[in-house]
Amino acid sequence: MEQASHLGIAHHDPSVRWLDDPTPEVGETVRVEVEARGATTVTLRTVRDGEAVWHEGSRSRRGSWVFRLPCTQAVVDYRFLIEDDDGDRWLTAAGEVDWDPPDLWDFKLLTGRRTPSWVPSTVWYQIFPDRFATTGRYRPERSAVDPSYDWARWCDWDAPVASGRAAMAQMYGGDLDGVVERLDHLVELGIGGIYLTPVFPARSSHRYDATSFDRVDPILGGDDALVRLSREASDRGIRVIGDLTLNHTGNHHEWFEAATADATSVEAGWYHFIDHPDRYEAWFGVRSLPKLDHRSESLRSRLYEGPDSVVARYLRPPFDLAGWRIDVANMIGRLGMLDLNRGLARAVRATMDDLDPELWLVAEHFHDAIADTPGDGWHGVMNYAGVGRPIASWLGRTDRLHEMTAGPGVRSRTGRQAARAMDAVRAGFPWQVTLGSMSLLASHDTARWRSLARSDELALVGVGLLMMLPGAPTFFYGDEIGLTGDDHEAARRTMPWDRSTWDHRFLDWYRSIIAVRNEHPALGVGGFRWIDVRDDALTFLRETSEERLLVRAARGATPPIGLDCDLLGTTRLDAVLGADDIDAERGMLPLPADGPALSVWRLAQPE
Repeated sequence: MEQASHLGIAHHDPSVRWLDDPTPEVGETVRVEVEARGATTVTLRTVRDGEAVWHEGSRSRRGSWVFRLPCTQAVVDYRFLIEDDDGDRWLTAAGEVDWDPPDLWDFKLLTGRRTPSWVPSTVWYQIFPDRFATTGRYRPERSAVDPSYDWARWCDWDAPVASGRAAMAQMYGGDLDGVVERLDHLVELGIGGIYLTPVFPARSSHRYDATSFDRVDPILGGDDALVRLSREASDRGIRVIGDLTLNHTGNHHEWFEAATADATSVEAGWYHFIDHPDRYEAWFGVRSLPKLDHRSESLRSRLYEGPDSVVARYLRPPFDLAGWRIDVANMIGRLGMLDLNRGLARAVRATMDDLDPELWLVAEHFHDAIADTPGDGWHGVMNYAGVGRPIASWLGRTDRLHEMTAGPGVRSRTGRQAARAMDAVRAGFPWQVTLGSMSLLASHDTARWRSLARSDELALVGVGLLMMLPGAPTFFYGDEIGLTGDDHEAARRTMPWDRSTWDHRFLDWYRSIIAVRNEHPALGVGGFRWIDVRDDALTFLRETSEERLLVRAARGATPPIGLDCDLLGTTRLDAVLGADDIDAERGMLPLPADGPALSVWRLAQPE
């Protein structure tokens, strides 16, 4: 029986397991604990006012090392120098190294700022409003709603989705009251949050080309329908967040129409005109999406600065949204040599914090978001780089992985490679940013996860792994009933409400795995620690001081692995999901070697 590859090596993470306060205020001193078996000396290195400072530690009664870390900086960077009989090495957020690492790899503790407390323990359900559910009340040809949707091609609910640009004009009549009528489905799943893609009027099915930010689209039911959804969801313990484009508007937006009509207007200063009115900067050159110029103080005030802004309006009564997802957040305020992105993120955050520091601000970011997330702006990102693509590269089909990113796409990887990718992103983020990020396998911008995965069995393993990782797990409506879609347009098919068409194996698994996530606090706020990493299986701990869970995700069978009871700190594993209880044999806990499989155990407390 092989020994686990990572069990027994030094470990720390900035979670509640290893810090007595992972969200300190300025001036506080935090107790920091690190496990470093066999070390003769451990020293903590931090940076204060730009200069390295060293702190000596002491041994605790359980053999770990303990330090007192003053929190005097906005971001407290620290790492550990571990010395033993074989020499010395550094323990960083990216793991152990036997060479001098850059400060970029330090653990990062935010001072005076934190992710809203409820976010990491919430499972999120993404809804594309036109395609989820319909009451049939608001289609222009069937109601008194303004019928001037001349751009739209109205479809029956079961009509197939077109490909290319034609798909953007297809409208199926989904509305917000339809979501209200289907909330019981979300309750049965165990969902705690709804992420709505845009609800503002627009000239496309996706609505990222808004024509106004001052009202909810009448064909979704208008303002009153969003109020009803927010209230009805809240009554069921479900929060709702909206989706806002700060990078651009649609070219039929009332602001842009005013801007093009008069070069001297206030609104003309809200866009990047090259040659008024016909030439202007746009998102990737798409003329229907003119880019906003955030150098304008009046734009900032109208859109996101202060209590009268668009951002603030929908977070207050009667709408009471719980936060915003910000579209293409990596591009906002950036154009050539101009870069206002970080200041803009801080301004949006300040508006929201003034209303309620428990409101969530999460950014779309398809690639490396480390430089854009120091923790004082976006609470987190849609974590494609640190969760979605690593898992897809491990469990996904090689001919579909390009759907996870532009360009050449993602390559097929081993479990070791996927784990390194996760580590690299997690090491770059402050821990609070990791907790404040959406963990996801797919979205409205990708192929469906079932279509990305190599098999249905691996699709289920991937969902289980998603629910076990740090961050707020998020999935696209219909994934739970096994919907497929080979690209992002096909993925946006309507939700079939005939239950006889559902894949109930998927539904049962989603319910089970979400229940595990909801029942165990360690999966929300607990630390993360690899126990065994190999090409075909990943095994890790999620732990708080009160609860420790062991998770094994396997894409195939592996050699038998044994966990040393002394190193793991228990002699029994109590099954939570997908496996049997495990008792010690000669001081070892033998893990199952099957796959594909996902198994979860609770570590019994030492007697």
